[in-house]
Amino acid sequence: MEDLVEKLKYLDIPKREGEVYLALLQKNEFTAPEISKVTSVTRTKSYEILQNLVKKGLCNESYRNGIKVFSCVEPKVVIENILTEFDNKKRVAEQLQISLTDLSKRNDKVDYPLEYIEVLTERSQIRDKWLTIEHNTKKELLVFTKPPYAQVKLENNIKELTPVLKNKTTVKSIYEYKQITSPEELKHLIETIETYQKMGEEVRIIEELPMKLCISDEKITMLSLNDRISLEPSITTIIIDHPNFAVAQKKVFESYWASAMNIEDFKKNQTNYFNPV
Repeated sequence: MEDLVEKLKYLDIPKREGEVYLALLQKNEFTAPEISKVTSVTRTKSYEILQNLVKKGLCNESYRNGIKVFSCVEPKVVIENILTEFDNKKRVAEQLQISLTDLSKRNDKVDYPLEYIEVLTERSQIRDKWLTIEHNTKKELLVFTKPPYAQVKLENNIKELTPVLKNKTTVKSIYEYKQITSPEELKHLIETIETYQKMGEEVRIIEELPMKLCISDEKITMLSLNDRISLEPSITTIIIDHPNFAVAQKKVFESYWASAMNIEDFKKNQTNYFNPV
């Protein structure tokens, strides 16, 4: 019997339905409760399965003394019905293949409305994309810098930034200090900022920034937002190649730039950072 059930499964007849159909073959008719006694199907589930078999043309339903009873359809007719259904599915599949192939051929001609948005999650991809944007910036690069920082040595960052500044590109960066936890970390941040400032980068520092952000030539925006659910910092980064969005984000940058401190004023006040009044 198990072998027959397995073969019926190949014909898209689920195990429980196959088991019930085989039981029906061995008796003229069954009620739903009787089916549950001779198969592994529960009484409640037997009603559902018998109705499925009726819909698929594997069994008939009728009434005996006011009670609904079920009887099997002749196997020859069942197999013919199954093969007819397979033929129908085959025709639909063939037609679908033609339609999908045609759609695929037209793929290059379709202008998708969101093709200017790119989402990256791998650190290496994010790093490579940032370097590409940085190197291709011609006029202006605006940056929000905040943790988590990429694990890249300062000298490597200097190496990448140097040719950008040599091309007379305006580079402005605002650095966040809120997550600094020790005087040593603060000293390192200040030294890093001053290094970039000496190279020609315009720098300011602020307590907190809303996101990691860069805007290139009022055209490309790259931003990262923290996951509001996960306890771990998100590294999901979105790149939007759209001038309208970039110009809007530049307004945000300018607002924070206006309220941020230059590094000289911050150094004068840094003694109060770990010893608030």
